[in-house]
Amino acid sequence: MTTIAHPDVPAIDGLTVTVDNGVAVLTFDRPHRRNALHRPLLDGLAQVVAAANAAEDIRVLLLTGRGGAFCAGGDLDALADMEGESAEAARSRMRREFATSTELSRSPKPTIAAIEGAAVGAGAALALACDIRIGSPAAFFAAPFVSMALVPDFGASWLLSAAAGTARATEIALTGRRVGADEALRIGLLHRVADHPETTAREVAATLAAAPGDAVRATKALVAGSAGRTLAQQIEYEIDAQVHALADPAFATHRAAWARTVQRR
Repeated sequence: MTTIAHPDVPAIDGLTVTVDNGVAVLTFDRPHRRNALHRPLLDGLAQVVAAANAAEDIRVLLLTGRGGAFCAGGDLDALADMEGESAEAARSRMRREFATSTELSRSPKPTIAAIEGAAVGAGAALALACDIRIGSPAAFFAAPFVSMALVPDFGASWLLSAAAGTARATEIALTGRRVGADEALRIGLLHRVADHPETTAREVAATLAAAPGDAVRATKALVAGSAGRTLAQQIEYEIDAQVHALADPAFATHRAAWARTVQRR
């Protein structure tokens, strides 16, 4: 199988991007620092995700890390460079950096995180911003901001609450403790534990990439928007989306295949 970088996705130091059969794999590639986010990643990662979101031939995004870690958060050397920064400059920089979480969570395409080892701080937030999270038995989450006299960033306070509930998120954020794979699976930080999470994630990604794209995107949009609606309102949105799907020629093709393989065995 041949994988190639995408011509419309910018290259940045510390990140390897490959695209094959509609699946873009974004791999943090700083194993000597447990894939911590240095300045090029902090400055450029949101643009990479935005470009992948915009590329028509990319149907699924898969985020992972090399060398036994997902991402250990912000590189402490990059944090040291911020000393003496004005409040105005800090706000501008943070909006640029933290936009990566927004780009992932608002992606119209399925996003998957394959987590080996540490998903810490900003790394935990980036994993939690993905739709599907698959971790190894050695995977763990941590939000150790308070221990550095900091507060959660990259949307971690919201993303932890969305995945695990406010009470658990508060305890995890205040204590900064490690949440291992078994607990993470139990409380919703992980959806699956697998011995080889990237292999499993690639299999899931391949299945999603082969599915009817419009139906995948519409389904994700329906579920994402459901929290702010009543059941009656959500049903109206489902009706609109279903009418559109029924009129799509893809429905007739896939209906016939479904009838052959499932309903008439």
